[in-house]
Amino acid sequence: MSQFIRKIILLAFLLNAGFVFAQNSFTPKHDVIRCINMEDYELQLQKQDSTRKVRRDAAVKMMNDWIANRKKDHKPDSVTNYNIPVVFHVLWNSATPAEQISLAQIKTQVKVMNEDYNRMNSDTTKTPLPFQPLAANFHITFCLAQTDPNGKLTSGVVYKQTSTTKFSNSNNGAKRPSLGGDTAWDPDKYLNIWVCNIYDQFGNQLLGYSEFPTTPLDNTFGSVILYEAIGDSGYLPLAAYNLGRTVSHETGHLLNLHHPWGDDGGLCPGQPGGVDDGAADTPPEGNSLNDGYGDGSGPTFGCPPFPYMDNCSTTSPGIMIENFMEYTDDNCMNLFTNDQYTIALAALNGPLSKLITSNTCVAPNAVEEYSFNSSIAIYPNPSKGEFVIAFDNSSKLNIQVVNVLGQIVAAQNSANITNHNYILDLTGQPNGMYFVKISNGAFSTVRKIMVSR
Repeated sequence: MSQFIRKIILLAFLLNAGFVFAQNSFTPKHDVIRCINMEDYELQLQKQDSTRKVRRDAAVKMMNDWIANRKKDHKPDSVTNYNIPVVFHVLWNSATPAEQISLAQIKTQVKVMNEDYNRMNSDTTKTPLPFQPLAANFHITFCLAQTDPNGKLTSGVVYKQTSTTKFSNSNNGAKRPSLGGDTAWDPDKYLNIWVCNIYDQFGNQLLGYSEFPTTPLDNTFGSVILYEAIGDSGYLPLAAYNLGRTVSHETGHLLNLHHPWGDDGGLCPGQPGGVDDGAADTPPEGNSLNDGYGDGSGPTFGCPPFPYMDNCSTTSPGIMIENFMEYTDDNCMNLFTNDQYTIALAALNGPLSKLITSNTCVAPNAVEEYSFNSSIAIYPNPSKGEFVIAFDNSSKLNIQVVNVLGQIVAAQNSANITNHNYILDLTGQPNGMYFVKISNGAFSTVRKIMVSR
């Protein structure tokens, strides 16, 4: 073999080796971007609204104070269940019929949210053993709103045809009717989610983006989600994002959860400029690696095998790639942590405190009936025979009392009830149980009382 041929073969080998090396250390190319740099986006919003920084700082202080007081008081954890009404604004263009996703598909998204936030997801068994004690149940029930802002019945989904083909986070167009979007419903009563075709400011297709809470909340508070990433069944062409975890991730931001790597460009907590997510039980993370799962800027993509270490967590178990606030694939995510739960609790008891008292999860008649029932009280009970029926003084009530045999023993109509504290006198009746039926013409309630001497 001639010297020239040997050189050609050697050159080909080196070129091939270099190609293989380059493939093993490439920067991942992503068809879509899971989320945006939340810290940069917050600064962008503050530039667009001169009042936002003050309101965001006030919300952060409110939440930090709540956490500090919780620790100071050493209160035992008491479980509170929260109900959060959700409205989806589906923005669709006739050129892309698939954007008009079905109500059935949206309902699968609500199901996924409830599973993920209550540790009821079927893939909890995939949580690595070292992280299992850290996994949290948030005790949040998300429901499609049944009462709209006008007090009318709603499915919890607004369909709006638009001439806009692409929405961007740079101008919040999905939330602005002048740009083809739809106006938010009152964020103190509804969690708003817009569903549309979205891109970031650089022209990359985007899975979703959200805002951190302020006090008071912005009228744009909510999440914007790509129509191809809603729910876990239906039109879901993106294989890596077909389990509904985009909304689980973005809702986390609405609850003040941050990305675990802190959006600091790949630095580690403790380094100059390095930050974390505020949750002590998520491992330090920066991922400045360029190994096919990291691209050198902080987030981790795909679904690396466990344990996956980066430049900040260099030993097993590594970083928590299974966390819902990561950039990993849907089938890689399966938990929130206890400290993330505490952060979310601070948001729910702070800037989102009005939202968790909203009664829009129930239908309009049910709301009125609930208001009617809750406006009536009977005391003392048991009594020696005299009871006070307290009610809203705007109510016109009819009162009927029956005994256990079904016999009417007392009755009064609204014409003779002029005070909002009506005295029911059963002193002439024997000891025992009685049933008081109270009605206002539209609704009625039955209360059990006891005469005991």
